[in-house]
Amino acid sequence: MMDSMTNEELDSSNPKLMNESRIMRIARGSGRQVKEVMEMMEEYKRLAKIWSKMKGLKIPKKGEMSALSRNMNAQHMSKVLPPQMLKQIGGMGGLQSLMKQMGSAKDMMGMFGGGEDK
Repeated sequence: MMDSMTNEELDSSNPKLMNESRIMRIARGSGRQVKEVMEMMEEYKRLAKIWSKMKGLKIPKKGEMSALSRNMNAQHMSKVLPPQMLKQIGGMGGLQSLMKQMGSAKDMMGMFGGGEDK
């Protein structure tokens, strides 16, 4: 569905860009129902808000993910994530564990030559 939309439509919060006929064309072009396009647009807006709040989150470089930075990032993430999502992860402890696992996976990929920016 998103491939049927322009960058301007995806990046804008202007409802005038997405009138009823445009939504119908997107639905037809993507082989979906109008209801699905509307649901996707709402989800896209919700996630965009979350990502915009995460701009202050610092992503450490390889080998720099100390326990302190993990905890600080987890605290920041816990403020940004919707409460129901944080609950699904297992609360603050689950979020810290998830971030630790992500750091370990990145280190392991580095050992095998993957996960590096080129």
